[in-house]
Amino acid sequence: MHNAVLLRATCTPASAGSASTDDVPAIEAAFKSCGAGGTIVIPAGKTYMIRSTLDLTGCSNCDFQVEGTLKASDDTTFWNGVNAIISVSGISGAKIRSVTGTGVIDGNGQASYDKFASDKSYKRPKLLNIGGKSTNIAVSNLRFKNPPSFFITNNGDSSHISYESLHLTAESKSTNPAKNTDGIDVGPATYTTLKNIVISNTDDCVAFKPGADYVTVDTIHCKGSHGLSVGSLGGSAGKTETVSNIYVTNATMEGATKAVGIKVYPGGSSHGSAVVRNVTYDGVTVTSSDYAAQIQSCYNEDAAYCSANPSTAQITDVYFKNFKGTTSSKYSPTVANLNCPAGGTCNVYFSGWTVKAASGTAKYLCANVDNANPGIACSSGASG
Repeated sequence: MHNAVLLRATCTPASAGSASTDDVPAIEAAFKSCGAGGTIVIPAGKTYMIRSTLDLTGCSNCDFQVEGTLKASDDTTFWNGVNAIISVSGISGAKIRSVTGTGVIDGNGQASYDKFASDKSYKRPKLLNIGGKSTNIAVSNLRFKNPPSFFITNNGDSSHISYESLHLTAESKSTNPAKNTDGIDVGPATYTTLKNIVISNTDDCVAFKPGADYVTVDTIHCKGSHGLSVGSLGGSAGKTETVSNIYVTNATMEGATKAVGIKVYPGGSSHGSAVVRNVTYDGVTVTSSDYAAQIQSCYNEDAAYCSANPSTAQITDVYFKNFKGTTSSKYSPTVANLNCPAGGTCNVYFSGWTVKAASGTAKYLCANVDNANPGIACSSGASG
């Protein structure tokens, strides 16, 4: 008896080869034909135009191999108010990857950067959104470039989502910046892993958003970002927003406004509260970042407001371990600014810190830290 070999169905959709023709219908037809356990291939050397949302519906236990380029149109009128250029919703078991490493997902965002600079009401799409309780999605070995806004988000109670060997780059060719180009935002979601990621952008490199639970980041290089950020949390009136069980290791933070941090809103009737629990940053190399670590409990409000309406956030079991490198000269000699919530809880622990200031002796500004021995010599004057 010979064991039967089951061959996966393979579909290679045809590209129209024209910037003015939408290739989404052909790709979605391939998902319908081969999506149930099959393989859909975007061949190397070919560019497929994405002029409408590419929906992976029908891709169950499928292998979406992007060896060529998926390029979004720059039609700002069409994309205004659209949630995502590529949407993964309610999908179980999909690989989105390049086998050869040649695959590119191009958000073609320059027109959006220019439009948003003059029209803040313009609602830009995310490049890839994974939501709708999707599970077991693996995104790997791809290059993402120039999203209109966020690169990748996984939310909608998605679970078991993995990102590996990705290179994300946002760069404007005009004087208008590539605004709000968060790298990877997580939450609400459980069991998300990031490994071997490079992100070059001008907003959060990775953001742990409300409902992020059990997230592991292992080996990441962030260039020019707002850092690895918990939050912002507590911005919704009457709601308590939670981030828990986050572990980051082997991070290189180059030219960031902060290497790592936590952002929570103050109190008051227009805001809610926050819980940040069991977060560890372990093994962070700081290169010319303004702060190595920052906690903001007066996010998006002024000091007078926050004094009258202190944050009630509960920040517990947060560990900053094994940080090295040198901060920028912007706030020198301050290397960390920890403005903990005055009306809440703040238990934070530092160990293995050798971060140097650009000049002078490294200084740590602290306010409202509750544990008696945080592992650093605190000075007064924390803000933010």
